[in-house]
Amino acid sequence: MFAQKLFKRLTLRRFAKARSGSAAVEFALVLAPFFLLTFALAEVAMIGFAQTSLDNGVSRIARLVRTGQAQMGGLGEAQIKARLCQEMSSLLVVDCAANLFLDVNRFASFTAASQNNSPIQNGEFQEAGFSYRDTQPSDIVVVRAYYRWQVMTPMFQPVFQNVNGGKRILVATMMFRNEPYQ
Repeated sequence: MFAQKLFKRLTLRRFAKARSGSAAVEFALVLAPFFLLTFALAEVAMIGFAQTSLDNGVSRIARLVRTGQAQMGGLGEAQIKARLCQEMSSLLVVDCAANLFLDVNRFASFTAASQNNSPIQNGEFQEAGFSYRDTQPSDIVVVRAYYRWQVMTPMFQPVFQNVNGGKRILVATMMFRNEPYQ
């Protein structure tokens, strides 16, 4: 009996003093948080990159509308949407046909333009209600684009999604008064 207790104590002491596998154990403890942080950082970077691409595309499209190039060039909704998609897809792989929504409206005043409702209702993205209205010189115009982005890492979908289904709606908006072109 005494020999067994002594053996257990000596074994525990030897185990406590052993250093041969400590690096492997420490690495295993640090590995999981490291990969979590790496994947989270990559996800945030991709969402930010997609948002920046959408912002840049809307800025360029809004300039076409603001200066009258779209109206005088006969560009309609399909052509404007195709240009926006081209702007976004220059650096990203995007599915514009199913995930890009464009809304171009004119308003009587800037205060009326600021009272737009959000298309996100109860965790769902409402695809109806978007329109493309031709604008005239000196009109107050709001160009809004929405892109439905699929969060890539399933573990982070609850954190990054703003609609159901692991998706995040990216939004870019420009409000301006058209130039007096003609």
